[in-house]
Amino acid sequence: MTNLVQNLEQCWYISPPWGQPIPPLLVSLLEQVYVKSAKAFGYCIGVEWSEQGWKYEVFTLYDNITVSGNELIGTGNLQPVTKEKPVF
Repeated sequence: MTNLVQNLEQCWYISPPWGQPIPPLLVSLLEQVYVKSAKAFGYCIGVEWSEQGWKYEVFTLYDNITVSGNELIGTGNLQPVTKEKPVF
């Protein structure tokens, strides 16, 4: 079972400083993006706050990649990702 108190403490610690604006996202969820470091197109499927700023999870043809915002170029195309759902 997950320790929810520990998770809350970790999220609180790495949150942006209170009283300051949260930086905006550079791309939308499910937006097609170009990842410069991987030289590949993919779709943004998630974001996470880190100490350096937003980290973006990008689904490419073969894998998921976690990159910072300066490695992305947004295309403005919003499309659903066709990815198989996990089987339990």
